[in-house]
Amino acid sequence: VAFSTLSLSLSFSLSALSLHLGTSACNFCNICVAKMSRTRNLSTTCPCCAFLPDDLFLPSSVEERPSASSVLAPDDTTCTSMASSSSQILEVPSPSDAWRFLRQSAAEAGAGRVITIVDTHGHPQLEREGAGTGDGDTESSCPPNLSQVSVVCAVSPDDWQSTLNYAADPSRRDTTLPAVGVHPWYLYPDLSSSYLSDLESLLVQHPRAIVGEIGLCKVAKFVRQYPADLGGKSTAMELQRTVFRDQFMLAAKLRRPVSVHCVQQHGVLIKLLKEIREGALKVQMQWKRAQKDTCKEEDALDNFDAQPAPKLADAFPTAIAMHSYTGTAHHVKELLAFEQSLVPTCTTRRNNARPSKKKQGIKEEECALIGQDIVPPLFYFGFSHTVNVAMCSSDKSRVQNIEAIRAVPMSRLLAESDVHSTANVKSGTAGAIAYLSAATSISLIDMADMLAKNALEYL
Repeated sequence: VAFSTLSLSLSFSLSALSLHLGTSACNFCNICVAKMSRTRNLSTTCPCCAFLPDDLFLPSSVEERPSASSVLAPDDTTCTSMASSSSQILEVPSPSDAWRFLRQSAAEAGAGRVITIVDTHGHPQLEREGAGTGDGDTESSCPPNLSQVSVVCAVSPDDWQSTLNYAADPSRRDTTLPAVGVHPWYLYPDLSSSYLSDLESLLVQHPRAIVGEIGLCKVAKFVRQYPADLGGKSTAMELQRTVFRDQFMLAAKLRRPVSVHCVQQHGVLIKLLKEIREGALKVQMQWKRAQKDTCKEEDALDNFDAQPAPKLADAFPTAIAMHSYTGTAHHVKELLAFEQSLVPTCTTRRNNARPSKKKQGIKEEECALIGQDIVPPLFYFGFSHTVNVAMCSSDKSRVQNIEAIRAVPMSRLLAESDVHSTANVKSGTAGAIAYLSAATSISLIDMADMLAKNALEYL
């Protein structure tokens, strides 16, 4: 569906941002690698380069990377035989090339065809040194019918205010939403005991802000370096789970979307989600018992509006974006199955007992009123060129990414730039759109339209 036909109720307009554009953000990571190799300084403020040079997910140097990134396009044979996958190569345009094509397409389409690209996750407020100087794009060269909406994500209390200030800048405040939270890499040693109340205060003051970047990460630097005399890795992981759950529940309390980083912790995430669901179910049962004490059974429907049941869905954020998703297709299906478990059905009864003749007369729409939830889409899956292409260099990881993308319903896909410089926001977003376009065989423009619709529903 063309974006121009969508009826969107947003608190911000979809005007084009005045930004200089550049190449893939990962092309400058080798600068930080070289610095850390010389100094062994681990105090970098950039989440992309928070690992040591030989760690997982750190991108290779620019010299080793081809000019055009490629991903595997698995067919039936490829999915069953990883050894034969190397011959199935699908070329993905570089972020700069993808952005130039989008600009060209918008210019050729004319003012009647509105194209909006939405970046649901980035860190441009960091303005990293060596992040590139853009590809020469200026506001005047960007067609008026091509615009961008962005979510700029904080990573620690130290950059909450700078993130809010960045999003509030007059040049971008109509098209930029802030996200504040504590990234799982930044929990020790400086996390204040008052971080959660401070976070809640900021979110209340900024009703447009979402919660993020939060998450779970087994390979986080702080986990590996957590002092042994304080409990070592096991204590660090427990702290990470606690901080994640606290922020997750805060997002639910304030009815905000959340952006989640999850690396090698899918099982832990599922376990936490189930614990939250079980807790919410207990609250529902307590409410039902209280209703039974104060209300006769035949009057339950009449009294429901006055005393509504707690909703299961309210125990969770309004939407959950799995950021730069690196899980498997199986993990995608598991999360979607969990989401479905939040939707109780009228036919589910204890011991599968048949209802009494009296209760058989209850209409379906009345049954839906008795504490039942209609749950809107909960899980979305974001993909970026920065992580899912540039940082995933092995054939196995690229096949896994493609299979995961194809397991996600089209209405749940999101594009993320995950860049760390304003100069690269648009090109980074375009690169993500091009990657998803190539993986799904949907045209770049149609993919941009669909992703914009998905993103605005998520937000």
